Amino acid sequence: MAKAVRSLSPKQIQERIQQHRQAVMVLARRSARKAIEARLKGQGVRVSQVPPSEINALTNDYLAEHRAFFVIEAKQAIATRPAFARWRLPSANLSSDAQKQNEPKSTTSTLQISGAK
Repeated sequence: MAKAVRSLSPKQIQERIQQHRQAVMVLARRSARKAIEARLKGQGVRVSQVPPSEINALTNDYLAEHRAFFVIEAKQAIATRPAFARWRLPSANLSSDAQKQNEPKSTTSTLQISGAK
């Protein structure tokens, strides 16, 4: 039995890629912020007393230093956690209309394939 293939237009593929990239960066930033807040708490600082602009500046610096780690972590989360399935990249079994235009068309009918006489 043939598996159904869902077609995406090139525009839809680009939109999905952009959504994936944004989701990766949101998750990476969130993890970096949590790390900064944990560090502050470890130092005995009440996070609620630190201005958000200062936490954001610390987060930006920390993310810049450890970007590769947080991006890999975020991509892994998106790839494996069911809650993030909607932000996964289009898989290999999805094809665009451009790919289908170049595929050869079969001239063999279903009747001929079945071997009927």
